[in-house]
Amino acid sequence: MSDDNEGAEAELLLAVKELYDRCQTILSACRRQDPPIEGLYRFQQCLKAEISFLHSLLENPSQIKKEYVQSTNLSYLEAIFEAMECAKPIEEIMRLVPVPPSSGVWKPLATMMQEHHIKLDLIAERGLVWIKVFARNAKALRHDMAGLEMEETESSEEEEQEEEQAASADGFEQLPILKKAREYLRAAHAHQVHFRTPVVVFAFMRIRRNEDEFVQRIMDKLQEMGVIVHLQDSDLRSSYTHLIDSNDLTTRRLNLDVSTVLALISEMSHHVCLPEQVTGEPLKVQAAREAEVPVLPSLRKILHNKQLCIVQSAYDRLESIVNIVGGSNEKARFAYLFRQQQPMAFDQALWTTMPSMEIQIIPDATSERFRKLLEPPSTQRAKLNNGRKIRSRFSPFHAIIFGSGDHYQMTTVTAIQWMQTALTDAGVTGVAIVCHEPRSLAEQKMQT
Repeated sequence: MSDDNEGAEAELLLAVKELYDRCQTILSACRRQDPPIEGLYRFQQCLKAEISFLHSLLENPSQIKKEYVQSTNLSYLEAIFEAMECAKPIEEIMRLVPVPPSSGVWKPLATMMQEHHIKLDLIAERGLVWIKVFARNAKALRHDMAGLEMEETESSEEEEQEEEQAASADGFEQLPILKKAREYLRAAHAHQVHFRTPVVVFAFMRIRRNEDEFVQRIMDKLQEMGVIVHLQDSDLRSSYTHLIDSNDLTTRRLNLDVSTVLALISEMSHHVCLPEQVTGEPLKVQAAREAEVPVLPSLRKILHNKQLCIVQSAYDRLESIVNIVGGSNEKARFAYLFRQQQPMAFDQALWTTMPSMEIQIIPDATSERFRKLLEPPSTQRAKLNNGRKIRSRFSPFHAIIFGSGDHYQMTTVTAIQWMQTALTDAGVTGVAIVCHEPRSLAEQKMQT
């Protein structure tokens, strides 16, 4: 073997060892994340796959080829990790998001995921920020846009002319990165967070502003389309934090489900009792939970400074429940909440830790997409959810309550724990729901 070959092999071995060490460093940092980030295990699995491959090369140096070093996925993973560190706090990493068909044809979540989805590298600010990370430098991005393979040599004048031609007036709008941007923006609009569209950030971790005229033209176009562009010489978080308010995520007006008002007025919520002091197994379970996790503090936080509403159908059912099983204190709380602007003194002793509130009754107004959930899908009529688009526990009453919140663009507050998952699985995107623990009317079954 010639000295040149031996030198080349030594360089490749050193390069692989360096890649291996970088992977291990990032993996160790991920294991120290506190609190852990949702989806971090997916990122770690990608790192472990790289480590396993690089380790096999180190065990068999003669198998190392130049293309193995050049094709490593580490540069992308490293860029994600850098962005994650810059954008902290991060809620999730590497989430797959379905893109609803532009035709508007209904499809369940599983079908949408199979047919068309995008990958969000990072999600921040309680879901209001979507970050797509790019590890390419300016030169590599130029080659990508021109459909060329990367070379180590400098671009020739002829190559640069080819790239400019690829970005001619007719072809510029069809550049892959602009298509990707339109895809992400459309998905963000479909997956609103409490009726607010997430901000889409394209983070170019290896490109500086005005580094390349053609690349800068792409950056300017992305910004014109509505994408937030982060470049290497700027601060990632500051590129989007001024555009959002993640402290108050829910809508100004809240749509209350029957279960939420029951939790508000339940005697058990205001005066905790031992499980043996109440009759009925469900109430015993709730009493045990109330002693451990009181429901009113979470409700107080959810309802603070909000205008509270309930649709007519929900009010009618609630009134019937209170009249049949409500105790005197529970009925008094119900009457105060629905005093309809009539003068009524606020009794703090009755409400214990809760402030004065009033709930406005509004007309039912089910949105079209919620109404259609009860219809059979065009295919698989007998196979899916007893011939419906959503699981059979979802009733016409649910369609009214949650569909009205959708119509009025209000966050719906509920104690129905399965509702969010049921709607998501049924292909309903941008569901605006806040859940809390259930508390039933218990006054007449409590032993005092």
